Amino acid sequence: MILRVVLQIKGRPAMPLEPHDGSVVTILDVKAENGTQRLLVEIRGEDRILSALEGNFTRVSKSKYLGTLRVKGLTEGILAKYVIVNGLVNSDYTEWTVILNGYGELRRLLKELHEGNVEVKVKKVTKYKSGDVLTARQEQILRIALEAGYFEFPRRISAKALAEKLELSVSSLSEIIRRAEKNVISNYFQEKGL
Repeated sequence: MILRVVLQIKGRPAMPLEPHDGSVVTILDVKAENGTQRLLVEIRGEDRILSALEGNFTRVSKSKYLGTLRVKGLTEGILAKYVIVNGLVNSDYTEWTVILNGYGELRRLLKELHEGNVEVKVKKVTKYKSGDVLTARQEQILRIALEAGYFEFPRRISAKALAEKLELSVSSLSEIIRRAEKNVISNYFQEKGL
């Protein structure tokens, strides 16, 4: 059974960022790399917020930026082992949405967090139905592509630039998006009885 779990973790991620003036910071992915973690981050707000960050950011709309940051954090190191839908950064806490393979994996995640003295609250647990249209990875990639403006006309980000941000090859990104699009379109016509 696949679970979609929303966790509220006290504190902000290990990145040099203070949310200012209504800016919104969303972590879209966490990957472990050589003792650190690579965060794929979306920032909505004024461009001056980027001056505090040492990362590779691309403007994808008037006030939205997509980029990567390298950090070394306990929470991020633990979460890098799981499929992350997103992490919404607030001033006092970060609300993480993760995809887990059953309640056993949820217990392991909570145990790791508690052993690291991370203050965590489980806000919501939802069971994925076996008939869900998209896999967790497809949902994550489509959401990132949509937020980055990949589906706009004209595109605000190219497949190559998006693949670089996700650290995927262009062919892998294309395959994930095409399979996801096929699943969504097939499901649409199936629900319409066509």
